[in-house]
Amino acid sequence: MFAAASQPPLNPPVLLPDTLTKVYWFVGLLLLQVVLLDHIALLGYAIPMPYVYFFCLLPTNTPRWVYVATGFALGLLIDVFTATPGVGAAACCATGLAAPYLLQLFAPSGYAFDEPFVPSSRTMEWMPFLRFAVSLVLLNCFLYFLLEAFTLMYFGRLLLTTLLSTLLSTAFIAAIEKLRAATARPRGLNA
Repeated sequence: MFAAASQPPLNPPVLLPDTLTKVYWFVGLLLLQVVLLDHIALLGYAIPMPYVYFFCLLPTNTPRWVYVATGFALGLLIDVFTATPGVGAAACCATGLAAPYLLQLFAPSGYAFDEPFVPSSRTMEWMPFLRFAVSLVLLNCFLYFLLEAFTLMYFGRLLLTTLLSTLLSTAFIAAIEKLRAATARPRGLNA
């Protein structure tokens, strides 16, 4: 009576482990930030924010709304635990919105984005990956501290805090990426 429409088969065995891996990273980076790193302020200026690394774990074929939604969720949870209402959520939303564009900017030369990949030191090489990570962290730190201060009166302090926090956060991200690259097996899209 009704002809069955041919639909491409869903591939849940691959999708589920990949999604669970991303959830583990999300929770792990969140816990690292709120339990341990939130209490660190080197020289009173540098605050590590390695949770931005989560945006580096999303494959290139991730819809833009996922970047923004996960950025909002990550930022909101950080706000809840650090008593900064809306600051983290806004900064992470903007970072998530910019992440796909920054990835296109720093992707390997000649890459057409036909085949998805997860940004990493293995898929992009170290310098393009670090430029991508630094740009994400710099944007997040600048917006976070700008919204936290909500004034440009102390612009020098804002820049100093942003630059030192970017350096410290990038060092944490590079260390995490180095560990991840050393222990990872080639698995396709999984991070």
